[in-house]
Amino acid sequence: MGGLEPPTSASQTRRAGRLRYTPADKSIIRSMSKRQAFSPTLAPSFSKLAAALVCLLFLVGCGTQIIPELPTQPTQEEPGLSITDSPTLPLVNTAQPNDQEPTPTPDCLLDGGAVEEMVFSSEILDADFFYKIYLPPCYDSNPGQDYPVLYLLHGLSYDNQQWVRLGLASEMDALILSGEVSPFIVVLPLEARFAPPESSLFGDAVIQELLPHVESNFRTLDEKAYRAIGGLSRGAAWAVRLGFEHYDRYGKVGGHSLPLFKSDVNRVQIWLKEIPKGDLPLLYLDIGRNDPDWQTALAFADQLDQNAVPHQWYLFNGDHSESYWSAHLAQYLRWYARDW
Repeated sequence: MGGLEPPTSASQTRRAGRLRYTPADKSIIRSMSKRQAFSPTLAPSFSKLAAALVCLLFLVGCGTQIIPELPTQPTQEEPGLSITDSPTLPLVNTAQPNDQEPTPTPDCLLDGGAVEEMVFSSEILDADFFYKIYLPPCYDSNPGQDYPVLYLLHGLSYDNQQWVRLGLASEMDALILSGEVSPFIVVLPLEARFAPPESSLFGDAVIQELLPHVESNFRTLDEKAYRAIGGLSRGAAWAVRLGFEHYDRYGKVGGHSLPLFKSDVNRVQIWLKEIPKGDLPLLYLDIGRNDPDWQTALAFADQLDQNAVPHQWYLFNGDHSESYWSAHLAQYLRWYARDW
């Protein structure tokens, strides 16, 4: 950073601002006092003359130094001073009476997103279908923007509050505010009745009703590349099943602590043969080393390897618990949002 050049002589600056007699001035006064007594015989006549000369010289000498003219723009500073050390004048409001200052617009990113509880009547389930939806910051402020959508499914014996409890909203807000991910919508369906997948209507309701309902009521990007599905535990098994059976709908599938449905273990090879290589969704799999289902997840990852299916596989420290999923939540969200 640049700075001011130091003054060459501090006394130069100080002399400009002081009113004083110089040593030379005082020596003149002292010498004139001594000269008054050089001739005793002329003392009476010279005393008045000497006094007058002294006053005259005094006035002449002082007249040249009464008010020294200060430089209007000094070029040197006292050592140790900076521009910020100078006293500042109070600001003057020059606005005219009719001028109006613009009202500051609040930063909607700082307000964060919102989680809302939604419901619609499902003909497939013959019941109300409840779901939560996370709308990203500035959703209402940017009516012309459409968003990618991530569907996240909860685990067995839990409800769709589980992802919220893990910190979904706060993690999304932080990632979006920091610019690590682009804003996107997250849908949290509720599986109200836990039944074997072969007899459950939950999957059909998600594909045939929930998905079109969300895209009709919210501003979403409806291309496959901007739609993802994932889940934890039982939700992970649903995500793999729905993502493979409906590969034309989802571009990404995430299985967190995956225990494949038993009926799907032998269907993996069928799915991989039926799906064209270029249409396979991107896959993310992770599980804890102490998770009782880690061997099932590893076997699924091995089948993907054998069929040369690109995927990301992680075996982390941890178990089958909410503390494990919460610890990796930000990593999950970054992966889903990649290329969005």
